[in-house]
Amino acid sequence: MGINSEKFEETNEFALNALRQRLERVGIDVSSWGRGQAKTLEHLQKEIDSGETVLTVGKENELLRKVVVGGADVCYVSPEGKRYRLKEEKQVFKDGRERRRDLGQAVFEKMKPDEDPKEAMTRGIREELGVEGEIILTEVGTVEQLLSSPSYPGLQSQYIRHKFEILLKDEQFKPEGYVEEQSDKSTYFVWEEVQ
Repeated sequence: MGINSEKFEETNEFALNALRQRLERVGIDVSSWGRGQAKTLEHLQKEIDSGETVLTVGKENELLRKVVVGGADVCYVSPEGKRYRLKEEKQVFKDGRERRRDLGQAVFEKMKPDEDPKEAMTRGIREELGVEGEIILTEVGTVEQLLSSPSYPGLQSQYIRHKFEILLKDEQFKPEGYVEEQSDKSTYFVWEEVQ
C-alpha cells in the first residue's frame, strides 16, 4: 500500500468518525445502519463527499439530510397502443439484503451541486436504465417533502423533487425490464401495463 492510499484511508476514517460523532451528538443511533433496509454510514459519507447530500440544521434545530433529486415516470406506448409504466421492483445488496420501495416514480437521481434538473434526470436515465439515444422528458413540477428515510433511520430527510415524465421510443424499450449494477447493489426495474 502506497503513502497516498494510506493517507486516503486515514482521511476517510477521520471523516467517518466525525460524521458518526455529529449524528450521535443529536441522538441518532447509527448502530442499526447497514442492516435491513438501512444503508451504512459509509454510504452517507459518500453522498456528502459527492455533494448529493448536505447535512443542515432544520427549523427546530434538528439535523436534516437535504437532498435535491429528479424523479421520473418512465412510460412506453406499444405500436398496438398499449401503455406501460416502469417501476422499481427491488434492490438486492451484495450482502444478500433485499429492499423493496415504492417511490411513486420509477427512476430517481440525486442531483450534484449546480446541476440542472433536466441534465441530472437525463444522466440518471442513462446510468440506471442504460438507455441510449435522445431522451425526451418533460418537467411537470417540483415538490418538497420531509420524510423519515429507511435508508438512514433516525435522520430526517428533506427532499426537493423535480418531477418528470419520459416516453421511451421503440428502440429504448426492453420488455424484460432493466437492471442497474452498482458496486454494492443491483436495482431491478419492471414494466406494468397501465389500463
